[in-house]
Amino acid sequence: MKVLIGHFTSESNMHVPNPCDINDYVIKYGEDLIDAMQIRDIFEEEGIELIPAIYANGYSAGTITKEAFQYIASKMLRAVKEHAHEIDGIFLFLHGASNVEDLEGGSGDHYLLREIRKIVGPYMPISVTMDPHGNLTKEFAKNCTICRCYRQSPHTDMFDTYRIVAKMLVDVIKNRRNIHAVYRKPKLILGGERSVSTDEPMLSINNMLDEIEKDERIMSCSFHIGYVRHDNACCGTSVIVVPNTEADFTYANEIADKIENYVFEKRKEFHFTGTALEPGEAVTAAVSYKESPVFIMDSGDNSTSGSAGADTYVLRQFLNLKDYNNKRILFAAICDTKAIKYLLSKKQGDFVEFDLGMNYNEYSEPVEIKGKISKIGYVQNILGGTENVGDCVTVSVNEKPIDVLVSSSNISYAEIHQYEAANLNICDYDIIIVKQGYIFPEIKAMSKLSIMSLTKGATDQKVERITFKKVMRPMFPLDET
Repeated sequence: MKVLIGHFTSESNMHVPNPCDINDYVIKYGEDLIDAMQIRDIFEEEGIELIPAIYANGYSAGTITKEAFQYIASKMLRAVKEHAHEIDGIFLFLHGASNVEDLEGGSGDHYLLREIRKIVGPYMPISVTMDPHGNLTKEFAKNCTICRCYRQSPHTDMFDTYRIVAKMLVDVIKNRRNIHAVYRKPKLILGGERSVSTDEPMLSINNMLDEIEKDERIMSCSFHIGYVRHDNACCGTSVIVVPNTEADFTYANEIADKIENYVFEKRKEFHFTGTALEPGEAVTAAVSYKESPVFIMDSGDNSTSGSAGADTYVLRQFLNLKDYNNKRILFAAICDTKAIKYLLSKKQGDFVEFDLGMNYNEYSEPVEIKGKISKIGYVQNILGGTENVGDCVTVSVNEKPIDVLVSSSNISYAEIHQYEAANLNICDYDIIIVKQGYIFPEIKAMSKLSIMSLTKGATDQKVERITFKKVMRPMFPLDET
């Protein structure tokens, strides 16, 4: 038996100026692709050979260029066509939040699944693992034999979910039956920062899903939070239920209704987890706090949701302070490709004078920086990524207790290994400003206080302030329903 596998990730933020090109993707083929998915052993133990298509991970960035998507889609679909005669199933990771230039409907994920289903017909088992921050449709669900997303946000159960779905696919291949996912669309549009899984109401929702999956009539169920960073007809939350057998479809529909109603009844309970303050209040609270470290999340410039990571708004707030209360401050990081090029022409210890800020908008206006290069390092990605994906230089600002990590990449500093790659000791600082929304587990564990600063920008966390023209209406909280 054989299973074709493929991976396509893009969180496409239409509010950032730069498009996502093919050079912005981590591309893998062959054995490297299989290793990246971390499910090899599950299939091999069942005597199933894996056929790799393409691994294309664009993380979070702007709208995908037509040329980039055409390249990825051609590789994925060519592999399916070449092996359709010999495969017994397909295992895919499709994030669900992509948006492609000039593509009908916009979603690259939906296009890929639709075209794959056309090639292999209605009965080939196709499993799709998804990020909960993806958008779905009834058509997408029907094209899936199995569809399940992670439960946790931050995504601590990502690879566990890959493995859960892989085992489900093996079962369907070995015990063939005609099933597909059942879909519901609660009239609710959420940002990830209002749906952290360690907090209510997500705790209760996920507990409910776990209990439902214990029922032998249900193979899996998911609540998809959705993605709000581009305007699309499929934006919003989704519920997916997969029946275990064809005889269980009626029951699966009843369960889907139950989950949809439960989620919608809790619509007014979704809230920002922890301390969320307006920008001025966030700075005051951090500087006056007695313990350290304190983390401030510049949530309007959240790189993990596709923002450019270039905003200087919070930096300007700190530069204008008169009293720092003996705090040492680190900005990790501000992306500026022009500034990093200048800084890399210097060496550690050199005095530097430059403008920091890519001037995309009022939030990323340039700031004059005078100081000394204190560290030179490399950029590593989140979720344990250890490849060097860019350059970074730390500048200590003259006459201010502020260090600014300037980066060539719009990557959020959410994990300790990233600071180590930048040659920084996070324990040297009292206040660290990061380009995130909700705080990630490693830095949360060491934080004495974390504050989400409700800054405006490409990832404004107040969904009510975002303009949507294409979403289904009414939709809470855009409308009172």
